[in-house]
Amino acid sequence: MRKVFLSFLGTTDYLPCNYQIAGYASVANVRFVQEACVARWCADWGSDDRIFLCVTDESLEKNWLDNGHRDKNILERQGLASRLEGLHLAAPVEPVMIPAGRSEEEIWAIFERVFSLLEEGDHLYLDITHAFRSLPMLAMVILSYAKVMRTVSVRAISYGALEARGTMEDVKKMPEDHRHVPVFDLLPFDRLQDWVIAVDRFTATGDGKMIRQLADQDIGPLLRATEGRHVDAAAIRNLGKALAEFSAAIATCRGRSISACSTILLRTLGKAQDQETVKPLQPLLHKLVPALAAFTGREITDGLAAARWCLDHDLYQQGYTILQETMITCIINTALNRDGRDRKDRELVNQVVKILKDSLPEERWKALAQKNRETTGKILEWMANRLDMVEDMHNLSNIRNDLNHAGQNDGPMKADVIHHWLGEYIAKMEHAVTEVYGTTAING
Repeated sequence: MRKVFLSFLGTTDYLPCNYQIAGYASVANVRFVQEACVARWCADWGSDDRIFLCVTDESLEKNWLDNGHRDKNILERQGLASRLEGLHLAAPVEPVMIPAGRSEEEIWAIFERVFSLLEEGDHLYLDITHAFRSLPMLAMVILSYAKVMRTVSVRAISYGALEARGTMEDVKKMPEDHRHVPVFDLLPFDRLQDWVIAVDRFTATGDGKMIRQLADQDIGPLLRATEGRHVDAAAIRNLGKALAEFSAAIATCRGRSISACSTILLRTLGKAQDQETVKPLQPLLHKLVPALAAFTGREITDGLAAARWCLDHDLYQQGYTILQETMITCIINTALNRDGRDRKDRELVNQVVKILKDSLPEERWKALAQKNRETTGKILEWMANRLDMVEDMHNLSNIRNDLNHAGQNDGPMKADVIHHWLGEYIAKMEHAVTEVYGTTAING
């Protein structure tokens, strides 16, 4: 993948300063922050990498080329082109002409021109120190767009904070060896935006993969550096893993794992909310709590909570599957006092629904029911007093069949009807479970 440095060149007659980039030796007595960044980041780049400097007509004349500033006379200054040439870089340096951005049309032209510089999978190093007017905001929009459209990864965002040393006049009065200018690392703000998107994706769709990816990317280096002993980092990493496992359990209808996954997720979420390493992440993590409040660690109620989660996140096939299988477990728990793990017991529940629905005499029972008359009789006795549930279980089977066959059957249901009835059947089954176990089964 290419490494790409991208910056915007302004028009000011910049002062020689000593730029301090965290993790690198200071770059002394240079006028352009771009020179400092390139010297530290791009020195070992190859010919396939790129260094782009976006320039307007005015900045090209004043700061890209030599001797572009005037007082009464021409002020002798090396332009940025000459300064970068003196670094003897292997990576090509390319000035990129952009308009001044004085109209919406010009701003769109800048967007299109800058985005066109990026290729699939680029590793981007961005300097916004001299991005004028709307360019800093535009640059962040381009970053977000490029991440999606070109799978660009952002490795650095720098801002040379001359104003941290005072006004331009204040800095002019300083001896050159005292003009120490910090280069702020703004990458955490870009990562925070990624976290916002990831948390929103989880709460909107139930997909926790992006949170796990961010946790691994952002926290992995810290854990390696501390040999796994950094408590906050471990909490965030464990949360990412728990979220991914929870969403995978629901997406793949792992009914026996949902309670365990939700319990682990709530526990790791509680620990991660208190972390101090990424403070802006705390409010985002608090946003997850209401979305998971319905999960209590009880298999039946967690199954119902998972079905409602599926309804809220448009996972209809999973929702119907989890709802019906949860109710089969509920029936086995109460009618047979068993855990619902035996496949035979589960099949007998389905056969009893058919027996009661169609009023089948014993001679028309399937072989499994006839061979297990005692167990079948207990289920029949329990369900005979709950014929509304029998009807609902029968209808759930029909809808699941419709979904599993992709509507390739006579009289397929419309999508909005499938959505509607999932909500209806969840409410019916919640009521049924409340009658069986009491109100604490649903309300905790």
